[in-house]
Amino acid sequence: MFVEFDVAQKDTDLGTVAAGAAQILPFYLAGEAGDSALIRGRLATVSGPATSILARHGYPDAVASLQAEALAIAACLSTFMKFDGVFTLQAKGNGFVKTLLADVTSDGALRGYAAFDNGAAPDIGDDMAASMPASVPALLGTGYAAFTVDQGTENGRYQGIVELAGETLSDVAMAWFANSEQVDSHIVAAAAKQGGGWVASALMVQRVAADGGRSSPSSNADQDDAWTTAEMLIRSVTRDELVDPALAPEDLVFRLFNALRPHVAPAQPVADRCRCSPEKVEAVLARMSAEELADLVAESGMVEVTCEFCKTMRAIDPGLSRH
Repeated sequence: MFVEFDVAQKDTDLGTVAAGAAQILPFYLAGEAGDSALIRGRLATVSGPATSILARHGYPDAVASLQAEALAIAACLSTFMKFDGVFTLQAKGNGFVKTLLADVTSDGALRGYAAFDNGAAPDIGDDMAASMPASVPALLGTGYAAFTVDQGTENGRYQGIVELAGETLSDVAMAWFANSEQVDSHIVAAAAKQGGGWVASALMVQRVAADGGRSSPSSNADQDDAWTTAEMLIRSVTRDELVDPALAPEDLVFRLFNALRPHVAPAQPVADRCRCSPEKVEAVLARMSAEELADLVAESGMVEVTCEFCKTMRAIDPGLSRH
């Protein structure tokens, strides 16, 4: 499932993506000798899309912070995989937040949605939500998370499921890698409300796997040393650095991993873009019986359908949907 970018791109022009743009920046770490990739990494910054997505929903700050982190993590993880379709991070819990979903297409279209119980708000103040990673136990409780790649074909769907273990969504993502992919990986994510918007980022490093999909053997001393250093360095990154809108992604990568000779590749843009359409709504309604449609007709005489992701409302003539 995992693919390296072309190491020949290591000297790419950093000006190809505008400063502050929503993007996923691929990079690799070469260590002290040679230019071969020993560690691969991604830094996803999705502040613009996160801000517009969250503005449509009006979530409490604690839920918004969790959703923003999920958007950043989904974007970050998606480009570690070679696929043509949709990557989805979905969590189901028995706590305040019942459902958390973030997905991103292979061309960078990002969406997100959370469902929560208004009558069971956790004891988390807005000041706490604004100063630390969102707490999975406090918000989601117990349950599971599913990581899915769907390429829209019968054999093009892959899914891994893990329990909601650990304190943060980053912990959940690392549990998935440990259980499913068995490649040394470490991810950190953070989100913060700043002014009228949100800043959200996720940073991940992963040991380059040997043939067969597993980590390189311990006899590879250079890679062992590089991985130990990379994991130590990513643990040292601060939340303030991850949510600093003035700190360019390339600058953060070079500041953090300078000792391991980082190389960056062209960034992939990310945008808030829903995949709903009138045609998709009509296709769903066409599969319903006349009795089912009758129950959905509003006072206007139309079937009014609102997308849970983008909040677009469409009024469909129930008679036309049967043709």
